[in-house]
Amino acid sequence: MNPFAQALCAAMEFAIVSRQVSDDGEPVGFLYREAAAFEQDSGWRIFSGAEDDDFADNTDNFDTVLLSEILNANPEIAPLMHEAEGAWEWNDETEQFVVVADWQPQD
Repeated sequence: MNPFAQALCAAMEFAIVSRQVSDDGEPVGFLYREAAAFEQDSGWRIFSGAEDDDFADNTDNFDTVLLSEILNANPEIAPLMHEAEGAWEWNDETEQFVVVADWQPQD
């Protein structure tokens, strides 16, 4: 695939993002990748990490955002984009994302 086609494909991939990240500008603190739920869905789900269960249970608190927009604002997540599935959280001590070993996707 030529570079233009690759860029176009990447620009058309979406992530489901907590409004704490997309609207409030909070940094990404937790993210996971699961099977895509719709056409052009990257499967990425992105959170600040401060969302409680009540917040996470309300679909109005999430938005579908171009993955490229999230990457531009949060370049530290770029190394994870090649991952097929899994979950990662930000570690303040190491200043990098680490694997969440006990994470399981919900049904």
